Amino acid sequence: MFSGIILDENKNTNYPSAMPSIHEFVYDFFVTSFEPVSLFKRLRDSTMKKTLFALLFAPLLSLAQAPVTGLWRASLATHGGELPIQFEINPGSKSANLDIKLVNGAEKSTLGESYFRADSLVVPFDLYEAELVFLVTKATEMKGYFVKKRNGKTAYRLPVSALAGPADRFLNLQPATVNVSGKWMADFFSDATNHSPGVGVFEQKGNKVTGTFLRTSGDYRFLQGNVSGDSLFLSYFDGSGVNMLRAKVKGTQLTGRFTSGLSGVRTVEAKFDPAAALPDLKKLSFLKPGFDRINFTLPTTSGEQISLQDDRYKNKVIVIELMGSWCPNCLDESRYLAPFYTKYKDKGVEVIGIAFENSADITVSGPKINNFQKKIGISYPLLFAGTAEDKTIEKVLPMLSKMNGYPTTFIIDKKGIVREIHTGFSGPGTGKYYADWISDFEHTIQSLLAEK
Repeated sequence: MFSGIILDENKNTNYPSAMPSIHEFVYDFFVTSFEPVSLFKRLRDSTMKKTLFALLFAPLLSLAQAPVTGLWRASLATHGGELPIQFEINPGSKSANLDIKLVNGAEKSTLGESYFRADSLVVPFDLYEAELVFLVTKATEMKGYFVKKRNGKTAYRLPVSALAGPADRFLNLQPATVNVSGKWMADFFSDATNHSPGVGVFEQKGNKVTGTFLRTSGDYRFLQGNVSGDSLFLSYFDGSGVNMLRAKVKGTQLTGRFTSGLSGVRTVEAKFDPAAALPDLKKLSFLKPGFDRINFTLPTTSGEQISLQDDRYKNKVIVIELMGSWCPNCLDESRYLAPFYTKYKDKGVEVIGIAFENSADITVSGPKINNFQKKIGISYPLLFAGTAEDKTIEKVLPMLSKMNGYPTTFIIDKKGIVREIHTGFSGPGTGKYYADWISDFEHTIQSLLAEK
């Protein structure tokens, strides 16, 4: 449907274009005529080449038009079917930019202002190495791709189209004949040997539904969708999570399929249960027998080595978050921990983030960690531990018996003893569970601060 590339000067890499194939010759000319370096840098010292560049690209730049402001609905082609996305477009802080916020339930989020790259409107999700790339075909219509990368290289891209105006998440709905409000005890499985629990928490008003699934590794954030007849449809998209549930509801039973990412598929079977609950998340990760404390020496992105033996951490209550800049639940927890640290650092609390990334090369992962730290406003150290693999975790924290998901959070008392290990994070999309987590966490911190 679309073809060609646009060169991005800042990252010196090739991106899929939203430009129709009629303009493909322009891209091919530049790609085959020059070495694979920044196009703008190759041209900047030559007046003749600058003139040629302007003549060739002027028609493309004139094609770029701004989309109308307001609510939009996009449809992303996934292996689970058409996944709906909603977003709001408003003017940006600069005349050439747009403020585009994704809408997922009660959350309206952005990871950076959108901008035009030649003919293409780019919606960046730089924390997740992803972007939406649109061609604005009309002021009320766009087509393009969702592009997901890994360490700078395109992992996959999915076609996406968008229209201004539609308010419903899912379309062609029938009157709702079921109500899914409440708690559901769920079983997620891909085969007979791969089961994991979840708790669905939903609120239905008319045919509109919001809610989430709590999992032992963290929640599915702000799911949003509709009931049509006896069917439940929910979706979530934030540039990292590409999730959709399609299920049938019969009485107190729910059966369906949950799809995620490029190819993830799991069957979901759930039963309405006001008492539904996950296993104790403080008992899923633990230290090996004979250990009651942890230790490590790891670098910041600037190379400074940090250890729990440093004077800064003596006689302090310490919170350690095992996280990754690629992890949405880690983003939620870090957004909480950043102001928490500001509030408690003068009371005897220290916080450390230990980042497990997609690349073992600090020149690749370092900028991602720095970007994560800057966007959230984190003032405590983030350390680089290597890749998010079991063997790396075993090397960094050999005393840890098992890690079940990101984030995993340690609370350490003034004597250096690990008092609690919490798996996962129930973020703001979980409502009461998020408030309860904060209350329990801060109560634990205050109790440890009061200890002699």
